Amino acid sequence: MTLIRFLFLALLAWAPIAGAQLYTYVDAHGTRVYTDQPPSDVSYRQVSVPGSSAGRSASQLFVYQGADGKRLVTNQRQQGQALTLIATYGRPTASVRCRLRAEDVMPVGSGPYDAIIVQEALARDLDPVLVKSVIWVESCFDPQAVSRVGAHGLMQLMPATAVELGVTDRFDPEQNIRGGVAYLYRMLNRFDQQLDLALAAYNAGPGAVERYNGIPPFRETRNYVERVNAHYRLHVAKSEAESTAQATTD
Repeated sequence: MTLIRFLFLALLAWAPIAGAQLYTYVDAHGTRVYTDQPPSDVSYRQVSVPGSSAGRSASQLFVYQGADGKRLVTNQRQQGQALTLIATYGRPTASVRCRLRAEDVMPVGSGPYDAIIVQEALARDLDPVLVKSVIWVESCFDPQAVSRVGAHGLMQLMPATAVELGVTDRFDPEQNIRGGVAYLYRMLNRFDQQLDLALAAYNAGPGAVERYNGIPPFRETRNYVERVNAHYRLHVAKSEAESTAQATTD
């Protein structure tokens, strides 16, 4: 994705608050400027901050500050040691990221994370295709994914969950997958191998599942369970078809 850099002026109280508002205009030098204060004496338009609308944002912005106090808004996470990350907004949804990085999305049975997924899944008697389906929905295999509530990495681990699972770097793919698989395994055991309940617990927490005695009535959680199951069924069918075709040719 092409680097997008913005001159960010008059941003005195940047905070990830739903409903925050940005304004944008082009200055006399042709620079696109974003600010949280309505500009004066220039033609400007109002833009929505990622994460300010319902659901997940279709993009992610990072706010960095330099030693001189100047701030940079960019869609790239790493900006070097000269800049300090001070705020994050939004994250790409799986569907948007898959459309933008179709060639980079890991197909079932291949990709840079396949070995660790298979290793960790089989160590706990889980189907690697199930784990891949969870990752697909959680982050679309983006190891740098960050949710609006602070979940990180491929399997979107929350800080407290990561600590509990011994994960010290949630952006490290190996640690993240190991922790996520362990947590999914734990949820399956807690809910007597009922996949829908385990998936709901992975998304909304086991307490919510127990409190509602089933899948919680949260739109996000219900959609999550449906999407993971849909991916799982699709990829299982694809794997079976490939196995059948292979056996026919042998």
